[in-house]
Amino acid sequence: MTAFFFKDIPEYHMRKFCAVRDTLDNLDNLLNLAEIVSTSAHCKLARYEDDFEIAIFSGDYCRALVRKSDGYFSMTIPFQIVDDGGRVYFNHDETKEEVSGRFISIMRNAILTSKEGTHSHEEIICSIADSFGLGVQDAVQYYDTYTTLLTDDHGYFRFDDDPDNANENIHPRYHFDFFFKNTSSIKIGTDAVVDINCFYSLFDGGVPKHYLRM
Repeated sequence: MTAFFFKDIPEYHMRKFCAVRDTLDNLDNLLNLAEIVSTSAHCKLARYEDDFEIAIFSGDYCRALVRKSDGYFSMTIPFQIVDDGGRVYFNHDETKEEVSGRFISIMRNAILTSKEGTHSHEEIICSIADSFGLGVQDAVQYYDTYTTLLTDDHGYFRFDDDPDNANENIHPRYHFDFFFKNTSSIKIGTDAVVDINCFYSLFDGGVPKHYLRM
């Protein structure tokens, strides 16, 4: 496993991360992560620092850990993580292209079309073709990539420090939320704020686990 840590990321990038309520939001955050990685090489730390803002893990598991004002959130990275020595970037193996500004813009176009309409494949394909001057066949390929990214296992969860809504054992102040829909969310309380070692134990199959004891 290799870990890359980023700090002092421009605020306008961090503000683009949104609260995740569906797979569109999760993909939007992944695209923002890819944009940060490709444009903020100067923010990559030479070594681990406690006040990192983003951590990217590659190897046996590919995940991101993003610090927010009241905790962290994490999701699986569905791209290949490439470290060429000079920079770190994402690559999409199926289309055999870097997750560049163009790729990110095409996926964001598809997200916007989905949110504005009824997720019609015809509307999304036409929007991609018209907006980027692509032929229908190329636009269809990007639509297929888009739907694959939406349906892939997102692996989303978050850790919150939520004193305003704390309600003893019903809604613990410190807690993990697994999944993003209120109807399917699983909430697990903790006694205190967690640190990076807790996430290592969740991510890494070779690290001892925390257990729920009944």
